[in-house]
Amino acid sequence: MGDIVQKIHHTGITVKNLEESIKFYEEVFGFKLIGGVDLDVDAEGIMKGVKIKIAFLKAGEDDLELLEYVQSKDKKIVDMNPWDPGVQHLSFKVTDVRGFYKKHKNWITFLVPPVDFKTKEIDTTWTYLKDPNGTLLELSEDHKERVFQESEL
Repeated sequence: MGDIVQKIHHTGITVKNLEESIKFYEEVFGFKLIGGVDLDVDAEGIMKGVKIKIAFLKAGEDDLELLEYVQSKDKKIVDMNPWDPGVQHLSFKVTDVRGFYKKHKNWITFLVPPVDFKTKEIDTTWTYLKDPNGTLLELSEDHKERVFQESEL
């Protein structure tokens, strides 16, 4: 991979309602709100004059940025499906996919109940759900460390 990228810095999700989304990620996944800002973009380009409300959340060493564009209400929000091309989901590593599903299935929309996936290299249980904005989230529970051959890297 070289020296350019050391790790993923954070994941950003554009949301319809910042407060509702903060509550969802705190209550459902245990993220902690670590800060926030209201931003007016002064730079030249297509974002000049845009106003954004931003919240920063943390889970372990991972950061999540939620952004509500307060001047872009006229833009149509399009739901993505797992089979659509492009960056289409954020995956959280969890310890008990089935337990999470049982606890939340009556009030969170899951696309599929927990699925077991096992190969020589991978042994995992996963499911998809959507946050209040329609963002696809995957919950993944690894049952063993992934093993890849040098030729696969």
